[in-house]
Amino acid sequence: MAAALGVLLLTLAILLVGQRIPEITQPKLEVRTLNVALPPPPPPPPQPVEQPQVDVPIDVSAPGRGAVVPKIDMPKEIVLERPDAPKITTVQPVFDNLAPDLDVFNLDELDGLPKLLTQLRITMPKSLLRRGINEVQVRLEVTIDETGRLTLNRIIENPYPELNKEIQRLIKRSRFTPPKKGNEAVRARFIWPIEIKS
Repeated sequence: MAAALGVLLLTLAILLVGQRIPEITQPKLEVRTLNVALPPPPPPPPQPVEQPQVDVPIDVSAPGRGAVVPKIDMPKEIVLERPDAPKITTVQPVFDNLAPDLDVFNLDELDGLPKLLTQLRITMPKSLLRRGINEVQVRLEVTIDETGRLTLNRIIENPYPELNKEIQRLIKRSRFTPPKKGNEAVRARFIWPIEIKS
């Protein structure tokens, strides 16, 4: 009986200890409140400082007489030598079959060939002379009016476009005797070959 009672007490003790085991084995959580201080905000950007405007007078005067300009003796008269005019020879004009024009005649339809009254003067461009070109042949289709003035219809042959301006000047300066047909002044058209030599 004492043994039974001892077993019963031991069983009760085991039951009580068994109920307390979960309380012993479970971890305890402890919650703490932490006070964290936030960093201070950054300072505002510096404001630009306006510099006061001060007008400072600038003295540009300098001691002395200033710049000295050397005296240059200039001749009273300047004589320029006239450049040598290029030699120009003309060939007897030849005429091609041109488009018919009732008011303009060919050379073979005239009473006689018109004669050149002015000198032929053409200045050879320096760009051609530098290249060693001192002889050029050109062919122009021109019309002589009733007063002997020339009109350039077209440039048939000119290997150097640098001569175009000189050809225009030549046409403006040149004069022929008025072409005549039946003793009346008429207009005539012909091919004018010109040989230019420097």
